[in-house]
Amino acid sequence: MTIHERAEALKKKLAAMGITNDVELERALDVTRLDISLFVNKPGEERKEETA
Repeated sequence: MTIHERAEALKKKLAAMGITNDVELERALDVTRLDISLFVNKPGEERKEETA
C-alpha cells in the first residue's frame, strides 16, 4: 500500500468517526490526550512501590 493509499484509508476512517477537518482532529486529540506526568518519576525522585 502506498503512502497515498494509506492516507486515503485513514481519511475515510476519520470521516467515519465524524472527523472531517483539522480543527475536529485537533479537538479529538486534545480530548483523548493523557497527562503522562502521572506515570513518570521526576528527576531525582525514587519510585515508591505501591502495596496492596
